[in-house]
Amino acid sequence: MTPLNFFVFLLSFFLHPFFTYGEFCPRVSCGNVSVDFPFRLTNQPDCCGDPNFNLLCTTTNQIIISFPFSGDFMVNTINYSNPYLQLTDPCITKRLLQGFNLTGTPFQPLYTRTYIFSNCSTDSNISVVYPSALFFSCLSSINFLVWGIAKNFYDPSTPVSSCLELAEISVPQHYPGWPFYIDDIPLTWEQPYCHTVPCNYCPSSECSRDKGGLSNGTKYAVIFILGTPISLIAVCIIYYNVRVHCADHRRHQPNVEISGLTSEPQLAGIIVNGLDGSSIEAYPITLLGENMKLPRPNDNTCSICLSEYQAKETIRTIPDCNHYFHASCIDEWLKLNAACPVCRRTPDQDSAHLITHSTSSFSSRPSL
Repeated sequence: MTPLNFFVFLLSFFLHPFFTYGEFCPRVSCGNVSVDFPFRLTNQPDCCGDPNFNLLCTTTNQIIISFPFSGDFMVNTINYSNPYLQLTDPCITKRLLQGFNLTGTPFQPLYTRTYIFSNCSTDSNISVVYPSALFFSCLSSINFLVWGIAKNFYDPSTPVSSCLELAEISVPQHYPGWPFYIDDIPLTWEQPYCHTVPCNYCPSSECSRDKGGLSNGTKYAVIFILGTPISLIAVCIIYYNVRVHCADHRRHQPNVEISGLTSEPQLAGIIVNGLDGSSIEAYPITLLGENMKLPRPNDNTCSICLSEYQAKETIRTIPDCNHYFHASCIDEWLKLNAACPVCRRTPDQDSAHLITHSTSSFSSRPSL
């Protein structure tokens, strides 16, 4: 087992117990209404929903929602794709007249329209003057009738007999200009911030206490205490392995390149021409000083061993193309192949003293 694999095993062994107590909160129903995140029923764990979206399912399977300044309402519908919910009440207009205040809640109306509520006698002509006026039966009695007129239709100069204006009320509506009836309150909401993904995943302290687990604070403390030193150890192991691998790679790189050249002719049976010692020695050499002044400053890596040039190292230049390499690297190369390892340019055969190596001569490295 490699050190990295051992670290992963060790980390999962220590941290596994702290992640086994989470659970997904399923969608539940109360009557005909489905309850899902961000809503939660009061008998579900707190982590199943947002605290501002609590619902109560009564014994008669009716969902109740409570507002801090407006009291309790029944919930008739919850739509999650186009987020809205429908509030109902035996007399919704009475609740509006008493004052409907959403302060301190995440909810807001889809649309609103202002209505003027008026208390009229039974012989009032209001329905004749305003044919679109809405009659509120639950607010009326045998002695008086309560009507609502959309403010944009209301004309104070038009006489209406036997009516007393009660209030101007902003009424939540499903669509702009909804004039037909007021029997529910449609509201929408902004999706709350989701602390976990998916949102209905419940790793809370309440869920874990139900299963005899640790609280969230304890789990996070243990994870931090164990995870920090283990993570540091892992970084050290990875860094050490990378350093060892790189050092080993650099140490063996020249031999790999040259052995690759010798093995190919052995397999293919091809004759390779190289240069003799005097021709190689005729190529100019340069001893690098402390200032590392190279012929081309950007060309600072030997293309054979892939190591950067260092001070006090000797480089040899191929005159025909001006490419340069470590002297020890290029000398080995040129004994086997007269071509430049970078551009593959070969010297003029009339001026170069080529030597021929058969495949049998490649079994060992030539001596310097």
